[in-house]
Amino acid sequence: MKGTRFAAALAAVVAIGMLPDVAFAAPTAPTAACPDEAPLRQAADHWISGHAKPADSTWFNSLFIKGDLELFRLTGDAKYLKFGTDWGAKNNWKLPTNAPNYDGPEASQEYLDLYELDPAHPAKYIADAQAYVKKQTTRVQGGKVSDMDYVDAVRLGGLSAFARMPGHTQANLDAMAKMFSYTESHIYDKKASLWWRDKRWAGDTQHWSRGNGWIVIALTDTVAALPADDPYRVHYVSLLRDMSAKLKATQQAGGYWTADVDHPAAYPAPESSGTSFFTYGLAKGIQLGYLDSATYLPVVQKAWGWLRGTALRSNGVVGYVQGPSSHPSQYQPISPTATSNYGVGAFLMAGVAAAKFTPGC
Repeated sequence: MKGTRFAAALAAVVAIGMLPDVAFAAPTAPTAACPDEAPLRQAADHWISGHAKPADSTWFNSLFIKGDLELFRLTGDAKYLKFGTDWGAKNNWKLPTNAPNYDGPEASQEYLDLYELDPAHPAKYIADAQAYVKKQTTRVQGGKVSDMDYVDAVRLGGLSAFARMPGHTQANLDAMAKMFSYTESHIYDKKASLWWRDKRWAGDTQHWSRGNGWIVIALTDTVAALPADDPYRVHYVSLLRDMSAKLKATQQAGGYWTADVDHPAAYPAPESSGTSFFTYGLAKGIQLGYLDSATYLPVVQKAWGWLRGTALRSNGVVGYVQGPSSHPSQYQPISPTATSNYGVGAFLMAGVAAAKFTPGC
């Protein structure tokens, strides 16, 4: 039944994509057997209702598209795939040219999602992303390995795109590994099994929640794309296991994490974007077999329980999202109504990953 619904949704989007003025039918009702669909749809639909016009391809919007497409994979509802495809088309399948540092290539990963979901696999969807990976590989081969020198860049710089890109070469994977190795050697706090945001915090005991979330989702999606015998995979998995153990130990009684992972008393307000990224990574780690279900599934379920029961408000707003930041002290105290496109996207990513363990989903 799910496979049929999935195929039908894809066919609908392909057909309607040729007729842009034709509206979609009303969205299908949530599947009664899957209790996680309703809160996920509520969050996505609330955001989409206020932002129906496709936005630019900066990371803020790209992260929402990531969550939107994860929700499509769960529900098979064509409106979510159409929203993502319209976004890609509006941006001509290009990475942003005005994003600071390495914040722009996040979109490469969402273009890859859309390329994979479209049965025709249009080359134009990923042409600019392929050019970015090729250019970056050449830079690394020329000795420039330090581009991803802050935690955001590991994800926003498109780390997983090097492994996911169709036709990727060993040179791409080697370049990815060299860039990541530089980052790890400069801002990974091995003693704490957490990451400093950048060299300004190296040696400190402050570890920013969403910053560590960027690492978690970057490595999680990279590991998922690598074959089991890839020489780099073992190390990435080892890092994720060490981080997961630390996250389990620092999860708050309510199920969330605060903006400073190691010092919850410093900024005690819950922080939903970091919590969402951690939930996504832990859930995917269990699904991929490198995290023990008995140990980590309770952590996932507790975190998702807080996200859907507290962070998600009755009107569909995903709250407790720290604003664009580089350290825990910004946008404090975090408001229950503080929201953003990337925060909603992270919530959807977490909920879909957690739903895989919910009976009926």
